[in-house]
Amino acid sequence: MSETPDSRGDDDDLEALLKRLAPSPLDVGFVGELEHERKRLEFQRDHSPVRMQWARVVPLLLLCLITTFGFALFRYGDRLQESRKGTIAQTETTHPSSVPTEESRPQESVPNFLPVSAHGTIVNTSAGGLIETDSGMRQRLQVEIQDAYHWHDPESGTNIRFFRPRSEEVLVPLPQN
Repeated sequence: MSETPDSRGDDDDLEALLKRLAPSPLDVGFVGELEHERKRLEFQRDHSPVRMQWARVVPLLLLCLITTFGFALFRYGDRLQESRKGTIAQTETTHPSSVPTEESRPQESVPNFLPVSAHGTIVNTSAGGLIETDSGMRQRLQVEIQDAYHWHDPESGTNIRFFRPRSEEVLVPLPQN
């Protein structure tokens, strides 16, 4: 790029102005205020509720994990022992020197679900119009029903609920005058 003679003169004027500038002394009180403000912001950042405090979160997570493990062991510990006994019995029966008998085979538990309840709920009804039959006039009524069935296995505590919609049509006799 080629420079014009006028722009060269402007740079010389700017350099002369900059050379005449003298730095002012630094105010000690201002430096103290800056340091105080920095410490305040640092303290505020460290104790902010938005910032996650790992020193508090990690022990809380460990406590929750131990509690969950304890609950699972309390609730399902007997199943673990039964499955472990079944596994030991299976390994003993698979040994070539042992002959499996009916008594040594592990008993497989089949869920024993017992019915608890069964009920239907009417969801919607609508009139389907009038019908003339041999016995007189009848009103067609369409009914939508939601059936609910509930079974429970007392050994495992398992509940099964099954919902099934169905629709019925009912003919209602009308009074004759």
